[in-house]
Amino acid sequence: MEKENNHVDRDMTHEEAIRRLEEIVTLLERGESSLDDSMALFREGVALSSFCTDKLRGMKEEMVKLVDAEGTLVPIGERE
Repeated sequence: MEKENNHVDRDMTHEEAIRRLEEIVTLLERGESSLDDSMALFREGVALSSFCTDKLRGMKEEMVKLVDAEGTLVPIGERE
């Protein structure tokens, strides 16, 4: 059985996580994995998807803090 990995390396980049998600989708689409392996891959995929969503949400929040409503950069001293 493949290593079950519900833990996501928090140092992983968004691009690395997406690549791993693509690998998981390919493996699952092949349908060659056992039920247990498929479930482990599915769990890993869910964890990676959540990681990517959180990472994007955090970047969006940071961008909002750096740019005001008019699209102007907010000086460092005026940031929250």
